[in-house]
Amino acid sequence: MNHHFKMTNTYCGKRYGWKERLLGFALGAAPGAGIGLIMFHHPVAEVLLGLAAGAVMSRKYIAWRIAKRKLEFQSQFCDYLDALSASLSCGRNSYESFLAAGEDMRGLYRPDSAICRESERLSDALRTGGRLPELLDHMAEHSACSEVRTFGEIYTVCSKAGGNLKRIVDDTRNMMMEKMAVEEEIQTILTGPKNELNVMAVMPFVILASLRILGGSFLADDGSSLTVNLIALILFAGSYLVGRSMVAIKV
Repeated sequence: MNHHFKMTNTYCGKRYGWKERLLGFALGAAPGAGIGLIMFHHPVAEVLLGLAAGAVMSRKYIAWRIAKRKLEFQSQFCDYLDALSASLSCGRNSYESFLAAGEDMRGLYRPDSAICRESERLSDALRTGGRLPELLDHMAEHSACSEVRTFGEIYTVCSKAGGNLKRIVDDTRNMMMEKMAVEEEIQTILTGPKNELNVMAVMPFVILASLRILGGSFLADDGSSLTVNLIALILFAGSYLVGRSMVAIKV
């Protein structure tokens, strides 16, 4: 599941192509070239660091956009379950309830939103004779959302053995809401450490830039200085990556 999510540039009907890649490249190339100018003061280093940073940021930016859309889908899926529960409360069967929930999503969100794309896909397949367990499994695959897969598995057992479908829908929604609340609280707590880490990562380059502005005599651009700067840059990058991994806490 995660493999599918990471290896494609498409998520829930939206594809991130060359425009997003160019934007991500620009966001990385500019600071990369700036770091090359500050630390090495050499055009070759500026170009190489700009290209390297742009290539890395191009992938990171698309991954960030997909992760953001995935978080939006999780929140939207809670509303989808809420609409599904309301339809079941009105006495509708599963077929009618899923179709009605899809209609409700089109009234709440934009047509290109993740939940509208997936609910419309499910509704269209359901009208042509698709089986709900399989359709929910497809939705879980497209969205890379473990809660959707869990809901689909529970629904399959419930439909075969019998059970209170409305309660299952409500329990799944409550579980997702609690999980998102915990994740949001963790991210709030980590906001301070993340900001401190970013400031600490930027400060060495600010100091070096200040030294170059004040006078070139502070920094020599000979071979030994370039080697020291390269080692320092590797240490800075390694420390930052270690710091990011320490504050990357997920539920």
